[in-house]
Amino acid sequence: MKNQTRFSFILFFLLSISIYFGFCGCNNAQSRSLPKNFGQREFDEIINYAIANYYDPKMINVKRAYINATEYALKSLHYSLLIYPEDFYNEIQKYVHPDRIIPGKVIKLNPEDRYVILEPNYQELEKKSKIKEEELKKLSSKERIELSKKIQEEIKNEQKTLEQFWDKTDFSRNDFLKVIQFIENNLDKYKQPPLTEKNKQKQTEEIKDFGMNYVYFFAANGFLSSFDPHSGLIDLESWDKMRKESEDSSFEGIGALLRGGGTSEVVVETPLPGSPAVKAGLRAGDVIKKVNGESIENLPLNEVVKKIRGPKDTMVELEIHRPVEMRTLTIKIKRGVIEQKAVSSVYLPESPYKDYLPGFRIGIIKITSFLYDKIPQSEMIRKEYYNLIEKSEGKLEGLIIDLRNNPGGDLDEAIKVAGLFLPENAVVVEIRGKGGYSEKRRNSTSPLISANSHIPIIVLVNAGSASASEIFASALMDHNVSLIVGERTFGKATVQGLRKIGDVIIKLTTARYYAPKGYTIQVYGVEPDIKISDEIDGSFPPRFREEDMWKHFPELEKRPEDPKRSEWVKKLISLNEPNSKKAEEYLKTHERDAIRPDAMLIRALGYIKAMKIYPKP
Repeated sequence: MKNQTRFSFILFFLLSISIYFGFCGCNNAQSRSLPKNFGQREFDEIINYAIANYYDPKMINVKRAYINATEYALKSLHYSLLIYPEDFYNEIQKYVHPDRIIPGKVIKLNPEDRYVILEPNYQELEKKSKIKEEELKKLSSKERIELSKKIQEEIKNEQKTLEQFWDKTDFSRNDFLKVIQFIENNLDKYKQPPLTEKNKQKQTEEIKDFGMNYVYFFAANGFLSSFDPHSGLIDLESWDKMRKESEDSSFEGIGALLRGGGTSEVVVETPLPGSPAVKAGLRAGDVIKKVNGESIENLPLNEVVKKIRGPKDTMVELEIHRPVEMRTLTIKIKRGVIEQKAVSSVYLPESPYKDYLPGFRIGIIKITSFLYDKIPQSEMIRKEYYNLIEKSEGKLEGLIIDLRNNPGGDLDEAIKVAGLFLPENAVVVEIRGKGGYSEKRRNSTSPLISANSHIPIIVLVNAGSASASEIFASALMDHNVSLIVGERTFGKATVQGLRKIGDVIIKLTTARYYAPKGYTIQVYGVEPDIKISDEIDGSFPPRFREEDMWKHFPELEKRPEDPKRSEWVKKLISLNEPNSKKAEEYLKTHERDAIRPDAMLIRALGYIKAMKIYPKP
């Protein structure tokens, strides 16, 4: 099922409600192929399996899981509904900021129930959003960031209060089934999106394929997500699509990386080299205001991307504001086929930065995912590495492995890929599961680089580097094989097992993983040896990480101090001082380029030279 657009008009202050109430926080199925017969029997089969096989069944709060299942079931409707403990809702003004109180009609299924269902008034929400929109326009970027931090903290406190009220409520499976029956009885009423200014045309479109199978599917997802944020359900078509798109694939669009959305402006991070966006004159830093004449203000980024993408050879018109020139432009772009690769490589003397370190033979391997369909990343990396060796005529002077925004994937493949760069038989990761199960997974792959070759290796990471990426980075760090550079990683150190049950796949947390030195990066993430910004101005904007996810596993042991490694890093920083100044000068000179310079890469390249002098601790 396509992602629903009914909330696209809501500002960040209302999107923040989603964190608090789970307002639009469930992951919609990506396809229309949910099994038609997914009902209560399938729901029960899923939850029984999950309870029996979860990492620690004692961590499961069954009452809270049924509450979550109910919340998700109500949210699955095109006209989404909310549920609250009645005592909490009656005094909501005491606990919730006025901006986050949702107007609407209260529904009580039975007089004795200690909860209420809220049918939001989306017309009032739309009016409220317009007022807040004007208020937010008056804030500077810095003020918005500060406001965001403040709201996040308020929401956490509100969420704790809500949980306390749910704890006092005797919500049970019977209540869940009662709400499901209410949904079934009123499905025709709530299967259409709400009538709003921005949603008028949608009212005439009957959602023909929406049925109770979707409600039960979302309910099962809600039940599982109460365990932790990484457990859930995936329909088979979505899973197949995910695996295929993780390998070399293509899509049709303009070829530009965007950031922002919601209350933030949608900014062109950089158009891709050779893309339709570049050819049409789109530049890094351009702020998109309209798509095909329609304002995108306050739309989530994924909705903006949907509007911009389209079949090749069709046109899309963007109205953009170009801050460096203080003017507004209309750019027409003919869409094309954009290729994306699971693993790719660049040889520095052939890259856009060949003049930055002229004559230096550095290879860069980008790994976008550890999930694959047919060809494992370990095979693709071997091919790219030998390609770099050939280009350097066997004299490669340094290797950079780029794991930025790599969300992880297959555990076994991450172990194989790490093994390409580790000594034989080295511990890559330790898995600890239920019942005291523990297994140290060692490298059984033939290393690409001989331990005596002394080719400096740098690994680039950021907040989008998660799970399998963090296994890779922490293993190379613990074995002193590479320098880790960038931002603190996401901080997900749990393992999810996949099992096909009927016509769906259940993704269930079954273990924790630990780095070779015995610590876990859960919440902490991998702290880079050298913190380097990906922003041209050198700043470190707030990033979304594991600690921002509700119900995340708690942190345990932090990485122990390593005085020898710390001393090595200090020497590298000192040696790289001239190159650091040169990097900042380069970025200053090129900050207005049509294609945005890769700030983190530019800042990291000089450390290869330093590592030629001090290769390891």
